[in-house]
Amino acid sequence: MTRETLWQTELEGLEASIQLSLAPPETPASSMESGAKEAKKSLAYLLATALEYGRMGSYAELLDRVAAFPRYSPYNALLVMLQRPAAKFVLPAHQWSERYGRRILPNQQPLVLLQPGGPLMYLFDVSQTEGTASSPPLPPFARDPFAMSAVADAENALYWIAENAKWDGVRVLPTDRGWDHAGAIWAAEAGLQQNAYGKAKRYHTVSVRYETLLNQSHSHTTRLATLAHELGHLYCGHVGTHDKELWPDRRFVSTEMAELEAESVARVVFGRRYPGVELPDHLTQYFTEVPELRGLDLERVLTAAGRILETADGFRPRRMKSKKVPAAQTP
Repeated sequence: MTRETLWQTELEGLEASIQLSLAPPETPASSMESGAKEAKKSLAYLLATALEYGRMGSYAELLDRVAAFPRYSPYNALLVMLQRPAAKFVLPAHQWSERYGRRILPNQQPLVLLQPGGPLMYLFDVSQTEGTASSPPLPPFARDPFAMSAVADAENALYWIAENAKWDGVRVLPTDRGWDHAGAIWAAEAGLQQNAYGKAKRYHTVSVRYETLLNQSHSHTTRLATLAHELGHLYCGHVGTHDKELWPDRRFVSTEMAELEAESVARVVFGRRYPGVELPDHLTQYFTEVPELRGLDLERVLTAAGRILETADGFRPRRMKSKKVPAAQTP
C-alpha cells in the first residue's frame, strides 16, 4: 500500500470517526467515547504523516495556514489542511457554480468538515475546479501561483523522464494537494519495488530507492519543471546516494545551497529544451538576488541537467553494472 493510499484510508477512517463522535443521544456513552478517541488518533496520525512526508514543512507552517482560514473554525481549518495541505479557497460545489461560474473537476474527493448545527459538510478547493472563458475572475489570493506557459510536449517529456528515473531507483507518486505545493523527494524505505520499462521493450522489476511527490493539480508543464527540480536534488546528491559511481553523497550542503543547485538544474533543463519559457517563482527564488556561489558544484549541476535532458524523449538507460547495489543511505 502506498503512502497516498494510506492517506486516503485515514481520511475515510477520520470521517467515520467524526460521525461516531457526533452520534445521537441514544447512542451508548461508551460508543461515543470510543468514537472520540478514534477521531483523535486519526488526527494525530494525519498530522504526523503530513509533517513526515513533506505535506507540511513544519508544525509552525500548519498553524499559520490554519490561521489563514478565517471563514471556518480553527478545528475545521485544521481538517482542511490535513486533507488538502495546500488548499487556499474552499466552497461548496453550488457556490463555486453560482459565484464564480466554475464546475468541479471529474473524480474529485470533497473535503469533509463539521457542519455547525449538523453532522458534516462537503467543500472543494479552487484547485479542484475549472472555469470557462465567461467565468468571473478569481480573487488574486485564489489564483495558481505556479502557473506556467504551456509547452507542447510536456506530457511526453514528463512521462519519459519519470520512466527513465525508475532505473535510478526513483518512484514518482502523484498527489493532489492544492495549488500551493509542488513536490518533494526523499530516500525510500528498504524493500520497495516497481515495474520499469526497459530492454527488449518490456517491463522489469526494479528497486525503489527514492520517492518523489508530484502535484497532479498542476499542469504537465509545471509538473515537468518540478520533476526537473526534484531530480536535480537527487542527482546533485542532496538525498544521499545508493551508488557513488552514479552521483556523490552531498547531504552535507546547506539547505540554501541545495535549493540553489536544484533550481540551477531546472533552469538549465528548461533553458535548453524550452527557450523563453519562464519558470515559476518557487523554482527561481534563490535567483531573486545575487546568489552566494561558494560551495556550489557547477559540474554536478550540469551533469544532473544533462542526465535529465537525455531521458526526455525515450528509453535512455544508464550502463548497468553487475554488482549488487546497496540500499539508499538515509539521514
